[in-house]
Amino acid sequence: MGEGSSKSAVEILRGLEEEESMGNDELSGLQLGLSLGRCRGGSNGGVDPAVGSVAPEMRAGGEIDRPELELAIGCSRYLERYVSLNGGQEAVREFLVDFDRLSQEEEELFLGSERANCNRDFQHKRAKVLFHPESHHYASMASSGADASSSLNDEDCNLAQDGSGSAENEPILFHGSVSNNGGTGNPMESSGGGGGGDDDEDGCISKVEDSLVRMDLTDDLLHMVFSFLNHIDLCRAASVCRQWRAASAHEDFWRCLNFENRKISLRQFADMCHRYPNATELNILGAPAVDLLVMEAMLSLRNIETLILGKGPLNDTFFHSITDCRALKRLSISEAPLGNGVQEITIIHEKLIHLQVIRCRVLRISIRCPLLRTLSLKRSNMTNANLYCTQLLELDIAACHKLSDAGIRTAATSCASLTSLDMSNCSCVSDETLREIALSCLNLRVLNSSYCANISLESVRLPMLTVLKLHNCEGITSASMAAISHSYLLEELDLDCCGLLTSVNLDLPRLQSISLVHCRKFVDLNLRCLALSSITVSNCPVLQRINITSNCLQKLVLQKQESLTIVLLQCHQLQEVDLTECESLTNAICEVFNDGGGCPMLRSLVLDNCESLTTVGFNSSSLVSLSLVGCRAMTSLELACPNLQQIHLDGCDHLERASFCPVGLQSLNLGICPKLSLLKIEAPYIIHCLSLPDVAGCLILQPT
Repeated sequence: MGEGSSKSAVEILRGLEEEESMGNDELSGLQLGLSLGRCRGGSNGGVDPAVGSVAPEMRAGGEIDRPELELAIGCSRYLERYVSLNGGQEAVREFLVDFDRLSQEEEELFLGSERANCNRDFQHKRAKVLFHPESHHYASMASSGADASSSLNDEDCNLAQDGSGSAENEPILFHGSVSNNGGTGNPMESSGGGGGGDDDEDGCISKVEDSLVRMDLTDDLLHMVFSFLNHIDLCRAASVCRQWRAASAHEDFWRCLNFENRKISLRQFADMCHRYPNATELNILGAPAVDLLVMEAMLSLRNIETLILGKGPLNDTFFHSITDCRALKRLSISEAPLGNGVQEITIIHEKLIHLQVIRCRVLRISIRCPLLRTLSLKRSNMTNANLYCTQLLELDIAACHKLSDAGIRTAATSCASLTSLDMSNCSCVSDETLREIALSCLNLRVLNSSYCANISLESVRLPMLTVLKLHNCEGITSASMAAISHSYLLEELDLDCCGLLTSVNLDLPRLQSISLVHCRKFVDLNLRCLALSSITVSNCPVLQRINITSNCLQKLVLQKQESLTIVLLQCHQLQEVDLTECESLTNAICEVFNDGGGCPMLRSLVLDNCESLTTVGFNSSSLVSLSLVGCRAMTSLELACPNLQQIHLDGCDHLERASFCPVGLQSLNLGICPKLSLLKIEAPYIIHCLSLPDVAGCLILQPT
């Protein structure tokens, strides 16, 4: 049914419900509701072949047989109301006879052109409502091609899920499932037990019940709805009716065949491959007999583009057959023994773009893929890797422990177009390999050499790098910073857990991020990086001095740096600073955050539990929030911050003098300050000058 017709039908029904207390107007509304039904006269009350609906049967005495009355929309209660208001069955018969005499033009004028066309277009009829005095039966007419278009069977449903879902029985509306033999479904019975009737009515009702339940969803709309379902839900939907079974079997929903970790037999798999030969993606990772399944797939699925498999042995026949899959672009093999373990495995393909061989057992591997862009051999235990991939951009050989230094050097330098190289956890990598890579891979941008204990970057120049990761490299020392300083394009630097690193002194104009975590001997940090926007420094127990110059840094967190005594900042965009539990900070820290101290945009400053602070004074026009919680040694506090709105002084038990002139505070809470003797406040926006609970502990307070 067209969209406009559907909307008008709903509006009419809503109007009928609102006219229950409108007297004579109710009768006209009910008449209009009944006019939306379609009832064609017939002598025997049978099925009209032109429309496929049950015609009303005339009984003796001119009475109309209401059980066969057919309404396209609404509910049978409108018929009951109409009969009761209009004087019985005779008026209904006259109304339906008059309506059946309408010409095509009059029908389009009366019902609307879209509704009239829908009556003639049997493909998109709505679900029918059949009224019976004892019970309600819902049926719908299915298209003539429903049987032919059905392609899913019960075996497919069992394949995608452990048990097939049965149709749900509602109190009135039933979603009946379709039998596999294509025959008519069983008659639907009312949940109320009123499905039985008189003998003269059984023939007519049984013909109606033979019709399939068909909801008001066109094939295009069903296709759109089913596109959001996974394979298991599609199989469940297929058990609703023939229309849904045919719609759920559309090949668009089965382009990706996912049988990961599923127990599927070779016969079932072959049937699915022959049924959907245009599938483009196949996942049989963890399926039994993966070597047999993949051979069947390569014979049946000629358009396969993505193939994911593993957790089972793969012999040489598979690798020789890969060339027959000419559309293959992505191949992923995981946790599989390759070949017989004593020979070289060769992968040859002209169009392969992405290849992953992860955690596989293989002695030697040779890859000849001229269009390959990304290659991952992560955690595989090969001893030699020969790569003939002239266009390879990304290479991952992380944790290949059996790959020698010379093998890594050969693999990396044979790919001159590399932009990203991950050789983390390759403990045998040396500085000589890095020097060879720097000379051969001029386009290299990302290098991950984490957990490579033999790397010190001595005499290594990597000027083309933008990302350098040296996590837990025990050979990195302060002398290594000279080599890093030549990477003038560097944007990201990771030096976490470099246990021998004592100082970092870098002047890199493009550096944006640096990380220094768990550097147990790290003492001095000196960065002049105008583009620096992120810095992570934590758990460096002997760090004493920090000097940072940046035009982009907005937040600085240096918590729990117990030995930190000197902080020098020239950060014009810095807005937040957190120096919590930096117990060695002295009073000189105040000069850093005053006007002219290098942080003109500072808005929030946290100095909690800095127990070495005694005399604190800030003169800042930008500071909005200040926290000095737990600074127990502080005796004097002077604030000249006209925009200061929040201050936290909990736990400052030894405070003796406090001056807030001027500040933008609206309220002030000094906590418990038993030694406070001098308090000066100049706050034009303060609501209450000082409430009694706020100074309950100030025993010797003298006004000024």
